[in-house]
Amino acid sequence: MTMPVIRVKDQGRFPDWSEINHYGINDLKVGQRVPLHYHDCNEYWIIVSGRGICTTEGDSYEVGPGDMVLTRQGDEHSLVVTEDMAAVYIYGILPPGGSIGYRYRDKPQEDAARP
Repeated sequence: MTMPVIRVKDQGRFPDWSEINHYGINDLKVGQRVPLHYHDCNEYWIIVSGRGICTTEGDSYEVGPGDMVLTRQGDEHSLVVTEDMAAVYIYGILPPGGSIGYRYRDKPQEDAARP
């Protein structure tokens, strides 16, 4: 059995059995805000370093190194960075007709970060 290694530039080449369709690493600066948004798939964040306040479906959580944030498909969430942060994000399986990236129910703030 072959264990595939997916390079960042080859994001569209996940094997059929993979439960991941996209991933990346975000470097966020203190004071940066990720606007309220949702995704067409489940999203997972692993905080590598730094701290922030994540809000999902109206509940806020302080997050830091080693924490994992799990957001269900369609749940609105946002982030305020309180200490320079590095985080790995992973998008789960997309439903038919779904798309990768941020979706908004309301227009995002102009100064917001869009990782």
